[in-house]
Formats: sequence, C-alpha cells, structure tokens
Amino acid sequence: MYAVLYRWQVAAKDEVAFRQHWMQISKDLRDLFDGGGSRLHRAENGDMVAYARWPSRECRDLAFAQFTAHPKTAPLRLPPNLKEEIWLEITDDILTPELDLPPVFHPDKPVVSNSNVVILSC
Repeated sequence: MYAVLYRWQVAAKDEVAFRQHWMQISKDLRDLFDGGGSRLHRAENGDMVAYARWPSRECRDLAFAQFTAHPKTAPLRLPPNLKEEIWLEITDDILTPELDLPPVFHPDKPVVSNSNVVILSC
C-alpha cells in the first residue's frame, strides 16, 4: 500500500473554494473509483497538503483516468497548481483510526474515567 503526499500553494482568498473542490473530488475518488481516502492539511507556510492512500501507482493512475472520463466527475477536474507529489510506500502502520483516538483528541466529548488510564491534557 502507498500513501501519496500532494502539496498546493493556494491563495488565502481561494482556500474555501479549494477545500470544497478537494472534498468533492476526494469523496468521488473514494466512493466511485476505489480510492483509499484522503486527508487535507494546512501547512505552517499556508500551503495545502493532502495525503491519500492507494494500493499502487497503477491503481491511482487508472482512477484519475476514469475520473476525468466519467460523466459525473469529468467537469470537476483535479485541483490545479500542484507543486509536489511524493509517493511513500507504507512499511509499518500504527496510525490510530479516528474513532479510536484517546479523549485528548476529542475536546468536545466528555472524558469517561478509567482508573487504568492516565489522561493528559494539552
């Protein structure tokens, strides 16, 4: 399995539109073309950085080709101004699934006391 990092330079005035566009494309790639999902981040320098999971480069390339040809998704076009794409082979993975993260990651949820767990606050 691979993770791919994508980096775009997006003007502050265009960020909301970029994020909406990225969200729709990422959902379609996941739901219609068997993508492994993606997550978008804002870097300290203001760049938008996403990572996505793919079983292989060939699967990603096929999904992108199908995306640009599909009647539902063709009008969307992939986000322009890509500055960087880095392929990473996943060799070990202990990333905690979102729903399994400890309470400190969910500040809006009440903390359930468990005498066997030390809860740190940030």
